[in-house]
Amino acid sequence: MRRHRSFVMWFSRRLSLQVFSRAAEAPPLWENFAAKSSVDTRRASSSSGTKNSRAMPSNVEIKATVSDPTLFAKMAAELSQSEGSIIRQHDTFFNCSTGRLKLRDLMNKSGQLIFYERPDTDGPKLSRYSISPTSDPPSLRAVLSDALGVKGEVRKERRLFLIGQTRVHLDNVEGLGNFMELEVVMRPEQTVEDGQKVAEDLMEKLCVSKESLVTGAYMDLLLKGHKET
Repeated sequence: MRRHRSFVMWFSRRLSLQVFSRAAEAPPLWENFAAKSSVDTRRASSSSGTKNSRAMPSNVEIKATVSDPTLFAKMAAELSQSEGSIIRQHDTFFNCSTGRLKLRDLMNKSGQLIFYERPDTDGPKLSRYSISPTSDPPSLRAVLSDALGVKGEVRKERRLFLIGQTRVHLDNVEGLGNFMELEVVMRPEQTVEDGQKVAEDLMEKLCVSKESLVTGAYMDLLLKGHKET
């Protein structure tokens, strides 16, 4: 019994010494908490920064009138080495405090809700945009019409050619006539000047004159025409 008590007392003193020794070596609890809080704050800040600074995709765009759509289609087909794709589109523009918001019905039970910002100037211009696909354009149009009100509608038949990183559109717009659009899809490493150079080179190859350049969206041109009449 005495041996047992002696052993218990010895073991308790030994354990106390070990605990004290480890506690002396370890940093205070508040230091561990501060270090963890600092790491968590940096992670949260980094995550929040990534989310808030999400860059919108961008294009450098050019729009111009086309006097001879057959000749333009021939030149675009030679450059793209394809006959292009025919796309029918019905765009509904909604009232929007900044930029432009439109629902594009592709007339095949699919569509896209598109928000974009673009200056109203002629020549190459930077356009930033966000796109969300939809499988039910009519229902989405009804909701947005009730919520925001309709600014106007654009119907067109588009012939799409792909030339390098550029989408070339030959459009026949109802109520306006024939136009062409160049959309240089910007790569992350490219500058606006790079995109402008690509666009200007294609303008020259497609014989697009500076005099034929137009500003604004088709919706703007239609509204302007309606006001003039």
